[in-house]
Amino acid sequence: MAQRARRTRKRRTKKGGGKVKVVIISIIAVALAVTAVLVSTNFYKKTENNLEKTAYPLEYTDLVNKAAKDYNLQPALIYGVIHTESRFDPDAGSSVGALGLMQIMPETFDWLQEMRGEAGKYTTEDLYTPSVNIDYGSYLLRYFLDYYGNEKCAVAAYNAGFEVSNWLKDPNCSPDGMTLDVIPYPETSEYVVKVENAKQKYIELYFS
Repeated sequence: MAQRARRTRKRRTKKGGGKVKVVIISIIAVALAVTAVLVSTNFYKKTENNLEKTAYPLEYTDLVNKAAKDYNLQPALIYGVIHTESRFDPDAGSSVGALGLMQIMPETFDWLQEMRGEAGKYTTEDLYTPSVNIDYGSYLLRYFLDYYGNEKCAVAAYNAGFEVSNWLKDPNCSPDGMTLDVIPYPETSEYVVKVENAKQKYIELYFS
């Protein structure tokens, strides 16, 4: 009877050992599956991040950083304007005559040079030079920020000029004469959205 009892206990131990192995294998399988999911998710996120950085590149960083410091601007805002205006093509030109990275009109360029006491220093062709274009485009952004007191109006003015002043006088567009609730020009309205979206994307990708 004692021998049978011992044999019975051995058989039970073997059955128990089998269950333990199954549990261990199951745990390993689950762990491997979770690891695979995490690796796949991280790979996807990394790939997505790289694709977004390709779509929103950091180019002309030295020039942008210098302009941002000189004119107390967020680098992301300058990048947002360049991305929207030219997609970083220094030779870009619009149908209305705006030129270069930040798409500056030649007459606006001349006006800015006069304001800075640099009349005649540059020619229209110099707008294709990244250092000149980013410097003057950023200077113009700073001018409109100081003139209107808020970023939305400043970005709208970068596209539509002093027409923004007329919109601020219209109660249908501005409740207080200082902020714009409605931009009546679809082109400018879309432009402001594009610049702000690009700015936020640059903040998310590089400055957060």
